[in-house]
Amino acid sequence: MKRSTRICRTTILGLCAALPVSMTLATTSAAADAPVTVTVRVDANAPGRVIPRNFLGLSFEANQLHSPWTDPSKGNVSALLHNLGDGNLRFSANQVDNSAWMPDPAKPAPAWAKGQIITPDDLTRVGDLAKSTGWSIDLGVNLKHFDPASAANQVAAAQQRIGNSLRSIQIGNEPNVYLVSNDPKTGLPRPYTPQAYVSDARAYRQAIHAADPTVPVAGPDTAGGAVGNPQIDSVLQNAVTPWLDAYTAAFGSKGGFLNQHYYPYVNTERLAQRVGSSSGSADLVGGMPTISGLLSRATADKQTTFIRSLVATADRAGMQPRLSETNSIAAEGLPGVTNSFGGALWTVDYLLTAAREGIAGADLHTQIDDCGSYSLICFPDTAAQRTGALQANPNYYGALLVSRLAGGAILPVTVQSGKANVTAFAVRMPDGTVKVAVDDKDRAFHGTVDVEIVGGNGRSASVERLTAAAPEATTGTEFAGATVGADGSFTPRSSEQATATDGHYRLNVGAPSAVLLSTH
Repeated sequence: MKRSTRICRTTILGLCAALPVSMTLATTSAAADAPVTVTVRVDANAPGRVIPRNFLGLSFEANQLHSPWTDPSKGNVSALLHNLGDGNLRFSANQVDNSAWMPDPAKPAPAWAKGQIITPDDLTRVGDLAKSTGWSIDLGVNLKHFDPASAANQVAAAQQRIGNSLRSIQIGNEPNVYLVSNDPKTGLPRPYTPQAYVSDARAYRQAIHAADPTVPVAGPDTAGGAVGNPQIDSVLQNAVTPWLDAYTAAFGSKGGFLNQHYYPYVNTERLAQRVGSSSGSADLVGGMPTISGLLSRATADKQTTFIRSLVATADRAGMQPRLSETNSIAAEGLPGVTNSFGGALWTVDYLLTAAREGIAGADLHTQIDDCGSYSLICFPDTAAQRTGALQANPNYYGALLVSRLAGGAILPVTVQSGKANVTAFAVRMPDGTVKVAVDDKDRAFHGTVDVEIVGGNGRSASVERLTAAAPEATTGTEFAGATVGADGSFTPRSSEQATATDGHYRLNVGAPSAVLLSTH
């Protein structure tokens, strides 16, 4: 009982829980219930908010700044980012509070850093990467080891070496899971409350703005997530609210970024082990996440609920809501699930839902040295690390599809799918092209998707498919009939043509997959 209580306390502030309630996962519909046709209706006459061109981003641990792969002259990282269009790179996450800024690398690093440092040369290298790709940079500074002066010094160096590509500074990572911290004035431990965080963040902001008053500071980068148990998930969502309210009250500004993290699931076995419990404790939550659970309507619904709450909070404060760290399963993902084709289909639905609901950008967290996690790009072995030869995981291809809609104005879409788990999203691009993404997450649906575009000018369309052998496949994912080359390049190889009949395009869908239809 003591063990369960400890895990539950960690959960409310972190991302796990231990309550004797079974987790319910929605399953795909039975083949007998699946309709023959899914109807998608797009209103091209009512364009809404525009998906920012740099909506898509990648999040990395801060210690990756010290890794050679960030050098654009080595390896294939620049090509992989170019494929995705404009974007953002975030360097922060858990390791930002374990890394020491060392303006003089010749001096000894503090013992707590255990050799994990960030140097001026690291900032130069990532600045070069930003310039070569056109991607912006969000940079985290250490908060847990309280030192506003050191953070201000790092920011000043970043402005010099990253320049206009430096989009924002993030102070610490997930302060709502610190639990306790040392009071800067007394040095004594104190419970870490939203008010304590605001006090610390204000000291950092003052120091940073004294060094450079032009650099934006974003936050609070609080942890948010779920485990797949409805009773627990509602508690976790409510626990974030006081932190966002305290932050917006103290630092809300017109157009500023309101940063929040979110994962719909957590690797409960791994997290239980971290807090000193047996891996079997995961069963108390309801078991480990699955591909079917990840793709379920229940998961989509809870994600949308969380996103809408964040957007509403940001709107009240006049701020831009960002999912500054997000992905499918927290605690570094789950091999066979987060690195599967099912994970790619989840990526399409999740990102486009976030864009539709008003999120200004989403940085998908990537453990670049772990291809079994939720990483979009990763090193499969030590030889690849030495040469900088990154691999594209299945969900990279999902992000590739989503990137094709960036810059488009969101259009109203209705989907009549019966019990089939099929979703759709649409945009009107600046040149008038209407693009429709259809995401079939249902194992039982084999039939026709009838896409009707009301007010569309096109009479024909190209069709690009996101495919793999099965949702469980961890290799063999293709988009537009192509895979990413060893050098990181991507060239579509196949594009079907579809002709409109009375404004309708009819697409055959025979397995879980996604389709991008572009009118012309």
